Amino acid sequence: MRYLLLAAAVAFNVGSYAIFKSIAARPHGLVWAVLFASGLALGAMNVFLFTTALREVRLAIAYPVFAGASITLIVMLSAWLFDEKVTSLNLAGAALVVLGIAFLSR
Repeated sequence: MRYLLLAAAVAFNVGSYAIFKSIAARPHGLVWAVLFASGLALGAMNVFLFTTALREVRLAIAYPVFAGASITLIVMLSAWLFDEKVTSLNLAGAALVVLGIAFLSR
């Protein structure tokens, strides 16, 4: 259950940043405000779930897993949804983050 909470926190974090990216170039108006509020709500759920997961997962494990998974998913999502270029250097960096998490978790 503890890692499920952490995974959900990552999902809400990535979702909130995807919303923020999608509205970055939009003019401010009602639609923008609704989407911005939705991004904030997802961010709030992320914080709630992450702090709940910290009851059972050590911070030294939870934060690297959270950050690494968020970075990796945001890189993949930005390429897929926003047609951002992902270079081999980006992929190598994401792989190093995952490798670092594996080492920290032992």
